[in-house]
Amino acid sequence: MSSDDPLTRIARPLAGVLIAVVISMLVAAMIGGALPLDYAGRAWAYTGLMCYVIAGAVVVFRLAAGGETQPLTPARIVKWTLSLWAWPALLLARR
Repeated sequence: MSSDDPLTRIARPLAGVLIAVVISMLVAAMIGGALPLDYAGRAWAYTGLMCYVIAGAVVVFRLAAGGETQPLTPARIVKWTLSLWAWPALLLARR
């Protein structure tokens, strides 16, 4: 990729968000499966959690896409994952 390619600027944040979404998907499945509901209730809970996580992925990516320069490390992946779950606080802190 050349240095003027816009993908080079967003490659790290995009990779971080995608990895965090996969981890969050597994966490949402564990939470949804542990709820004392019938199958339909657990499925709706999982769907709601995934909508929340995907909305968080969009918000966090938009906030961090321009300034992310550090390489992906396990600590950074954990930070991205926690950010997906805490995105309303990040959005309010931004204002």
